[in-house]
Amino acid sequence: MTLTPSERPGWTGRLWAEIEPVYDAILDHPFIKGLASGELSVDSFVQFISQDTHYLQDYVRALLTLAAKSPDFEVTKMLTTHAAAAATAETGLHGELMKDLGRDPAELLAFDARPTTRAYTSFLLATVFSGGFADGLAAVMPCFWIYAEVGRHLKEAGSPNPVYQRWIDSYGSEDYLHEVLLALDLTDQVGLGLDSAAEAAARQHFRTAARYEWMFWDAAHRQEAWPV
Repeated sequence: MTLTPSERPGWTGRLWAEIEPVYDAILDHPFIKGLASGELSVDSFVQFISQDTHYLQDYVRALLTLAAKSPDFEVTKMLTTHAAAAATAETGLHGELMKDLGRDPAELLAFDARPTTRAYTSFLLATVFSGGFADGLAAVMPCFWIYAEVGRHLKEAGSPNPVYQRWIDSYGSEDYLHEVLLALDLTDQVGLGLDSAAEAAARQHFRTAARYEWMFWDAAHRQEAWPV
């Protein structure tokens, strides 16, 4: 039986406890509710996957940089595998979802990276490049973990929209959850070796990334554009 985030022992359980209000706000957001009801605007969903395309390109770069910083080659291999899976989503799943919507996949990169996307990816890359391994790991984990939890939540609810259900099935799958659990075990191990100052800094990165997750869905729902 898979533990809920709040039931996890160790460092990851403590990390989640600090972002639980953010996660609750994500589940309560109209974007997530609209996926479940099927009433989410198609234009909002298209903007979401277009911005996710931009996001994942930098997320892959962040994971590969983090992999290179790992002192353990097994961890390097795991993070490289995660990066390859993220790249596949960027090149495969998004295009297939667009086709299912009757839209041209080329539209995805016709959208520029919007303010929230640019801010989030800039935060990730800056943290991974300038910080230590624990800093970078804490920054990338909320995306990984929150998507698994949202996917699990939405899979239980289901969606009458088959395109939205396909996205839900991707992130609510057992295969995706398995990869997330491996990353969570790694995060717990890393947390054991941190002194109080390093642990506090990594917790702050984790909280910041979780907030960006809410902002990312909110920006897509609003169909955010550059103001000038």
